[in-house]
Amino acid sequence: MARKIAIESFLMIVAGIILALIGPFGSYELPLVQRLILWPLLVLCGYPIFGGLGAVARWLAEAVRIPYAVTVALGLIVGSMPMTLLVMLLWRRASVGEALQSPLLGAIYLQVLVIGVIIHTAMYLLFRPAADPEPTTTPVAPPPPQPVAANAGGGAAAPTAPTLPLPPGFGPVRALKGEDHYVRVIGDGREELVLMRLRDAIERLGHADGLRVHRSWWVARGGVTAVRRDGRAAILTLAGGQEVPVSRDMMPQLRAAGWL
Repeated sequence: MARKIAIESFLMIVAGIILALIGPFGSYELPLVQRLILWPLLVLCGYPIFGGLGAVARWLAEAVRIPYAVTVALGLIVGSMPMTLLVMLLWRRASVGEALQSPLLGAIYLQVLVIGVIIHTAMYLLFRPAADPEPTTTPVAPPPPQPVAANAGGGAAAPTAPTLPLPPGFGPVRALKGEDHYVRVIGDGREELVLMRLRDAIERLGHADGLRVHRSWWVARGGVTAVRRDGRAAILTLAGGQEVPVSRDMMPQLRAAGWL
């Protein structure tokens, strides 16, 4: 998590420097040195706002089954509101009451929204988050099979996947979860964030005994302790207690693999 915050904070500073050189909101009237200080600070202030709303957007997309693009758009629209107020307070040096009554409020809101869309799009294109199409079959990569370890139930667990950038002794990979441009690797009582697309992480597992059960989840057979039906879909429970949603499109594959 600390590595994730460090990388994204660095990218926000770079975006702030670019905005300082462009000088939106009339800030081009300020000296360049002042812009180079204030703009990165402003963008960093927006990072937790848009980052938090991005997490809510992902949760809505999975929990309510709203298209991810719609939830992201709503997050940008809502997140631009407090950012607009912050811009008014810093650049226009207005009080909260003056900012809300200012005739420039609407125009500045649109500029903030456009900047938010540009930054989000750039981050998406740079990292390609786990939003690739949901596969209809178990992903299989060309590398030769990796050695597997037996689990307590006698089944085959996922390999330790030495091709994934994991710390020594991480152990079997029980599940992968796509989080923006990162993948959360879940093991036995351990988790690691890896800067990688979910699809690429699955390919690096080679011929692991598992399925991609959701656009954001891959699960090893040996990591599943319980399966329960949820309407026309299902919920998998991992050994660590995490619950993994199964999309309706993947239900036939789970039945064919004997998971249900």
